[in-house]
Amino acid sequence: MHLDGLLAELEGSVRSQIALAGGDPVVEAAANAVMNALRPALQQAAFSLAEQAALEVNAQLSDQRVDVVLAEGEPVLKVSETEASSTASTDQNLSARITVRIPESIKALVEDAADGTGASVNQFVVDALSRKVSQKQGRRRTQRGTMDL
Repeated sequence: MHLDGLLAELEGSVRSQIALAGGDPVVEAAANAVMNALRPALQQAAFSLAEQAALEVNAQLSDQRVDVVLAEGEPVLKVSETEASSTASTDQNLSARITVRIPESIKALVEDAADGTGASVNQFVVDALSRKVSQKQGRRRTQRGTMDL
């Protein structure tokens, strides 16, 4: 993904709107300040969108996984093979509990993904966590500890 190109396109759109102000230097300065302030938030929003896309694609794949990784500061979708099956949840007693607070939007994505695989939400999350913790070291880290669900 090329965030710089997307952000440049957005800035161009904003600048064309600024031109309607008749070249007022105060308006131009204010618009530049707003664009500079919004740039990090827009980059984060684009990364979040890539994460959501990866989650949706993962829900439809049974033998591959899509991860969002940072490469030279840009989010990149990485496709890799998944393990044939996760046996952690079937081989062990499921008595431990973890309470996790997540946004409603992520909860809905997890529920949809679990439904798409025919698993319960609990089974889906246990399998995803099992895959995540068993991955080899040395993989690129995703921002904010994003999990492969």
